[in-house]
Amino acid sequence: MNATLTDDRRRLVMPPELPARSPVTVQQIDADTWIVKRARPIKPLMVMLLPDVKKLPHDAAWQETESRIVAHSNKNVSPFEE
Repeated sequence: MNATLTDDRRRLVMPPELPARSPVTVQQIDADTWIVKRARPIKPLMVMLLPDVKKLPHDAAWQETESRIVAHSNKNVSPFEE
């Protein structure tokens, strides 16, 4: 724990391990308690560009595989009744 005083402009001196101008979040717990956390950058997201496919080409092998997947998935589904 580091103890310090604030200056006349209410600035707080952070430990030297924290680089200058680092983003931080300040959370007030009660009237006399604040938590200061360093806001670390989030991992960059990976963006994948996918082609816009209007119609898939006919593939007999895939149609057969897809039919088996559907048949297997529908085994435990109760029939829909209105």
